[in-house]
Amino acid sequence: MQMIFFRYLRGSRRVISEVFALLSRLQKFYLIILFGLTLLLSAVETVGISVIMPFISIASSPDLIDNGVYKKVYDFFAFSTKMDFVFYFGIAIILFYFFRSLYFILYTYLQTKFALGMSRILANRIFKIFLGIPYKAYVQRNQAEIMRAIGEAGSVSSLLLSILQICTETVMIIMLYSLIIALNWIITLVVTAILGITMLFVMRILSINKAEGKKRYEASLQQERIILETLGNIKFVKLSGKEEKMQSNFGVFSAKAARSNVIISTLGNSPRSILESVGFTVLISTILFILWKYKTPVLIISTISMYALALYRILPSIHRLLGYIGQVFSLRRSLEVVNMALNQKIEAEESEPLQFNSKIELKNICFTYLTGSEVLHNISLEINKGDSVAITGSSGSGKSTLVDILIGIHKSDSGMFLVDGVPVTNKNIRSWRAHIGYIPQDIFLFDGSVANNVAFGVEPDEEKVIKALQMAHIWDFLCTKDGINTRVGGNGILLSGGQRQRIGIARALYNDPEVLVLDEATSALDNETESKIMDEIYSLSSNKTLIIIAHRISTVEHCKKRIYLEQGSISC
Repeated sequence: MQMIFFRYLRGSRRVISEVFALLSRLQKFYLIILFGLTLLLSAVETVGISVIMPFISIASSPDLIDNGVYKKVYDFFAFSTKMDFVFYFGIAIILFYFFRSLYFILYTYLQTKFALGMSRILANRIFKIFLGIPYKAYVQRNQAEIMRAIGEAGSVSSLLLSILQICTETVMIIMLYSLIIALNWIITLVVTAILGITMLFVMRILSINKAEGKKRYEASLQQERIILETLGNIKFVKLSGKEEKMQSNFGVFSAKAARSNVIISTLGNSPRSILESVGFTVLISTILFILWKYKTPVLIISTISMYALALYRILPSIHRLLGYIGQVFSLRRSLEVVNMALNQKIEAEESEPLQFNSKIELKNICFTYLTGSEVLHNISLEINKGDSVAITGSSGSGKSTLVDILIGIHKSDSGMFLVDGVPVTNKNIRSWRAHIGYIPQDIFLFDGSVANNVAFGVEPDEEKVIKALQMAHIWDFLCTKDGINTRVGGNGILLSGGQRQRIGIARALYNDPEVLVLDEATSALDNETESKIMDEIYSLSSNKTLIIIAHRISTVEHCKKRIYLEQGSISC
């Protein structure tokens, strides 16, 4: 039992230090204020318990007012009768309890506001970090893992709330304990020993929550992964008849998560039953002990009444305390996930001005993924402004990686990337990206209006949206629907493949870029649709620099310059 207790203390200290490290200076100051309010709340609760017995005593026996503290208070306020004293004492207790309720509501509001505010700030920080990590690192991450890390910010705020509640209940228990130890220290020590052993036993049960919390997290992560994989490939799932298989896989992890939740919930509620049984056992045993030792029932009324009131408040506090401890155990994995997400290396990217008036140059560019495989080796090329450049090669030759370097998404391991002789670095990378219009092979459209999909992330400018749609040759079709307010459905399900591609082209043209990049943007289309879209792209990019990745020679037949990649190098 001692090992469990000390292990809990070490684990708690580590959790608290990790949570504290997540807080800003202002949040730490706010937390100190909350702790001060916690001490005051505990004092208020202790006073609320301690004033009941004196009131009952003088109400049942007014002669007690003639002695001790009662006499001093009576004389100080110059009461005319003992009944006035009892009456005003009762009124004061009523007013105190109204104050206690209002203070508790205020404290709960401030505590919850702080915890949920931390959840919001942590989620924003994690999202910002995932947006700021190098693209090379990002592509190695699982999307379900990213979503889970952001979602776990709420769990960390719950963990912080549990820690604050642990402080509240602990201070309250200490104050009430001091009250009853002053009443009879022998009985109190016996009660303490019994409750202490019970708490250690319950803590041993609750330690299981830590392992179950980790299992629940892993199962939930797998559930989200299966959902993303299934919904992202729903057509293939239906075509291959794998609905039952995917449902079965989901069901396995759903059952694991449910099993862990059942265990966590059951163990979280078990302390109440155990503590109530122990509490009543202690109370009855105390009565029997006083009868056996003092042989007088009169002493029982005053002593046991005070113990009953104190235990009435202490036992629920211990139950809540153990529940919060169990929650800390179960949410420990969430804290680890958030810490790992926040400790990722990010790139500081800025927007120093960068003009494109002449040419783009790559000099001896090399690039290797985190897996250790070299994708590009000593790539050197020049692209003049206004050029139309085709980049071709077999699958895996490095075409998309080369384009990702040209548009400023990937950063080369060595070599130089220059625009008009100026090196492209993290200082001016955002300015360079502003020159780029990018059309990928897979156009992601969210379930919203055409206008919101074209503007993507900013408030749509109606005039710019219509102009982009006209240039993409889809405006006439949209006019037969709801114009720029036409709904596209999840991932553009309400549009054809060619129409989705044209929305993607309009998105790339929305800010009138100087460089237009197509990364196998038409490879999924039939020949006729591809030919038509490519003619439109060549037409609208007559005054732009055009860079095209393609497998089909027919796609790039109008390009003035062609670059063929073979095993990461330019082949002559």
